[in-house]
Amino acid sequence: MLEDEIYDIVGKRIRNYRRKSGYSQEALAKKAGLFPAYLGQIERGESKASLRSIFKIATALEMPLEILFENIIQNEKDVETISFEAYELIDSLTVKEQRAMIKLIKEIIEYRKFGE
Repeated sequence: MLEDEIYDIVGKRIRNYRRKSGYSQEALAKKAGLFPAYLGQIERGESKASLRSIFKIATALEMPLEILFENIIQNEKDVETISFEAYELIDSLTVKEQRAMIKLIKEIIEYRKFGE
């Protein structure tokens, strides 16, 4: 995976979490101590943000930093796997929808146990 792709993915995740949290770019930038234009560049993957800036954003969003980097670096052969596709789909949902999906997956796994 190219370095630029990592910044693009992290930027999109920041934008998704910002929107889910109900912040405008300006409000989140202020809370994180960053310039709004810089936050916009980060969200679009145009800026190679420092880990310090990404940490400030994660802290302002009250989210663990590692969530922004989960499942980014994969072996090239794994990029097209079903689990990666499922992760990307679930990541695009709201927190409430994600909880519902987890509950559904657990129900399916439990159902399978009875069928064995």
